[in-house]
Amino acid sequence: MSEPLYLQVTPNLNLEPCGGCNQCSLRCANDVPFSQNEWAHVVQYLTNLNETERELVRRVEIQDKTVDLGDSVQVEMCRFFNMQNDHCMIYPVRPLMCRFMGHVEWMPCPINLVQRTIPTSEALQVMEAYAREDRRESSGWLQGKE
Repeated sequence: MSEPLYLQVTPNLNLEPCGGCNQCSLRCANDVPFSQNEWAHVVQYLTNLNETERELVRRVEIQDKTVDLGDSVQVEMCRFFNMQNDHCMIYPVRPLMCRFMGHVEWMPCPINLVQRTIPTSEALQVMEAYAREDRRESSGWLQGKE
């Protein structure tokens, strides 16, 4: 299993302003793409959890993920998003798109805490490489398993 592309930009992410903040959590919508390599890292991460942690992930996956934004607008959240505490169950191995939230100019921090974003030219190079990879939603990778 090779390293996922997000490791190219991770050293440049300034996560210090994010410590304990979950204001990006409404962006944790369903249908976030995972590359095959990212999905393999997620599977490995989940496999390495102890039984108690795996059971918690299973309970999180079956939560009602619907968020009502008002005016008849609803959003379905990511299968790995814990609706009870607004935390990501796969945060250490989250895909590139999740890592970019708040750290690139086209997906800025919703409360302007992150002042130093990844240089756009660098982020675009990573995105161009990412676009060449096979990407699917989690449900797409799970269907391939069956």
